Amino acid sequence: MARHTGKNGTVKVDGTDIAGLVSFDITEEIGVEDITAAGDTWEDHDTTLKKWSGSITMRLDHLADGQDLRAGDEIAFQGYTEGDATGKTYLSGTATVTSHGVNHEYKSPVERTYSITGKGALSVATVSA
Repeated sequence: MARHTGKNGTVKVDGTDIAGLVSFDITEEIGVEDITAAGDTWEDHDTTLKKWSGSITMRLDHLADGQDLRAGDEIAFQGYTEGDATGKTYLSGTATVTSHGVNHEYKSPVERTYSITGKGALSVATVSA
């Protein structure tokens, strides 16, 4: 089984690499609707709609690519766990920036984090030549 390390991760927003990337996370979910009826001895459910969301964290640099987003911006997200070399897989989709913030800790680099919510499907694709 292939193992991945975070050092190879890359995020592109609207086709541009995010400078100073620290981390990204993506969560995909599906809704469930309870359909348990009186007299049932076990809970039952049907699935409803899928959704995805996540966050992108980077070292703060006001002049760096990808660090000028604001809440409400719509972006084309691409997240690579192995880098963006040919043949590598990545997650992609359109998302809305739902929040952004700055984290400042004494004796630590200042970081900026964007929270995103998917707008439509989250796809898994492969980098082609």
